[in-house]
Amino acid sequence: MIKLIRFIGLVSQSIFIQFVHLFGLVAFGAAAAIGWMRLPSWLVPILAVICGVVADKFIDESDVASILEKAHNANQRGGFLIVVYFVICAVGYVVGAYGRHYARSKGLPIALKK
Repeated sequence: MIKLIRFIGLVSQSIFIQFVHLFGLVAFGAAAAIGWMRLPSWLVPILAVICGVVADKFIDESDVASILEKAHNANQRGGFLIVVYFVICAVGYVVGAYGRHYARSKGLPIALKK
């Protein structure tokens, strides 16, 4: 149980690091757009893998390494970043889908109609 709590804490700290670098927000927005446009949910893991690999290869996290050192060390492993981006993209997809549902239930105009 303690290991699960530590893992959840480590993932949440890593999500914070990705949002600080703004690439996490880009992935979240892309996943929310997928959910908003009612695209298939199997696109979420694909987006998570792509974002995790891009973040591992191209994003330098050295400027926030001193703040959250354990999460920074975990982010050095590419597989961990894929898990982090899966969580970000899954939550973004759900937010986008529920946002569309909320807009339709309130009668707000939806720009992207099918």
